Amino acid sequence: MKINLKKYKEQLKDWPEKGHHIMAQYDEEKIIVYQSYRKEIGHFAVKNQYFGGAFSLERMTWIKPNFLWIMYRNGWGTKDGQESVLAIHLKMDSFKNYLKKFILHTMLI
Repeated sequence: MKINLKKYKEQLKDWPEKGHHIMAQYDEEKIIVYQSYRKEIGHFAVKNQYFGGAFSLERMTWIKPNFLWIMYRNGWGTKDGQESVLAIHLKMDSFKNYLKKFILHTMLI
């Protein structure tokens, strides 16, 4: 997927004025999300193009659809255990399924 870049002031005119929305790079098949990892997890994933090694499905996770947002949250890559930032290409159907589960979970709390 080719990343489309626009200056901030150019983007503003295309943003919704109200309501809930997600700003991300996407097409009909996939969406790019970002996540911070420990160095060894990030290095393994980049080298092998899949998660493995020290990666665990048991750890809580959060993904962000915006690169600057993830960088802000991880202290610009300086927080311990969040030094590697990966761009993850998720299938759009999977992303929508995650959103449905999140919304349901949030409503139950």
